[in-house]
Parts: sequence; structure tokens; C-alpha cells
Amino acid sequence: MFQTLVNVFKIPELRNKILFTLGMLVVFRIGHVIPVPGVNQDELAKLFNSAQQQSSAFGKVAQFMSIFSGGSLSHSTIFGLGIMPYITAGIIFQLLTTVMPGLKKISEEGPTGRIKIMEYTRYTTVALCVVQGIGWLTYLGKSGGGQLIYPQYYNSPVWWVMAVAALTAGTVFLMWLGEQIDKHGIGNGASMIIMAGILAGIPKAINLVRSNFDPGDAGKMGWMAVIML
Repeated sequence: MFQTLVNVFKIPELRNKILFTLGMLVVFRIGHVIPVPGVNQDELAKLFNSAQQQSSAFGKVAQFMSIFSGGSLSHSTIFGLGIMPYITAGIIFQLLTTVMPGLKKISEEGPTGRIKIMEYTRYTTVALCVVQGIGWLTYLGKSGGGQLIYPQYYNSPVWWVMAVAALTAGTVFLMWLGEQIDKHGIGNGASMIIMAGILAGIPKAINLVRSNFDPGDAGKMGWMAVIML
């Protein structure tokens, strides 16, 4: 296996594609340390940790969204919504092209039709980001005793426009990043971004399992729970 990896890097074109993909994923991870202004990051991190340990409704919802979006909601960064709105928009148009004759006709026009469908998908992605961004920020504002978003920001229309725009721009940038990986890298760009987000969370997940593992305690994880996981 190691010899195969060495041989891969001996091929200039393949090596460049791999390095380009890794570079784009590094950029993706950098975006996870740029927070959305106005959100109390310390309180949000505390709430996430306590909610996950207590298996509360907030922890389950937030963890589900973070895992499947490839995002970073636990710190409410500009990439918090992840790539999921783009994937959702793509699925919507895949379904619509089977039931709407007009879209089906456009999709059958070859490369020109696919470009049009992709354009519609991007516009829909932006719309979904706006809706999901407002929903997530509203959810934060009503959780944690109103301490997750500073009151002076939560009551400001200017802040709402800025925060939703930041989350939307983050997803649009990830959409562009995924398309660059499709063109110049290896694998499916959106899938690579989701994979990178999941892999980044594996060390924390392992530590969480270790801290909750105790075969002698009925309230914690036993061997069967670990095997099933």
C-alpha cells in the first residue's frame, strides 16, 4: 500500500491534483476559526459541551446539523452552515427535473442545460442559506438563557443582515471551493468537504466515548454500546 502511495506522488499530474485538494481542505479548516461577530463563543461552547454530555435536545439537534453539514456550529463560524444548503439545492433540482417538463427539457439540452440548472441551484443555495441562517441565529438567541448572542447585537437589524450575510457567504465560498476540487483536484468536492469536517471531529468523538465508557456503571457506555457504535 505504501509503495502505491509513493508511486502516486511520482506522477506529476496526479500529485498536483492531490496537493491542490489538500490545499483547499486546509483553507476549509481555516474558515472554522473565523467566528460570526456578536455570538458569545465561550457560552456557546459551554452549552454544546454540557448539552452533548447530558444528551439534551439542543445537543442532539446541533450535533446532527454539524456532522451532516460539515460545518462548525459549536463555535458559530462563517462556515457554520457548511456545504449542506448546496447539496440540498442540488437534490431539489434533481427531483424537480423528473416532475417538471420545463426543467427536464432544459436538463436534456446538454452542457448548456446543465449550466442553467447549476445556475438555478446556486440561486436556490443562497435562498436556503438565508432561511437556515435566520433560523439558526434565532435558535441561538432563544437558547442558553439569551446569553449566546449579545443583546445589543440581537436587537440590531444591521447585525442580523451582517450575520446572515456572513453565514451565506461562507456556504457560497464552500460551494465554490467544492467546484474547484471537482475541476482541479480529486474526488467529489462537496463530499470531500463533508469528509474533512467529519474527520476533524473524530478525535473529540473518541475522547467523548472514552470519558463515557465504564462497563461497571449502568448509566455509562459498556462494551456492547461501543461495539454497536
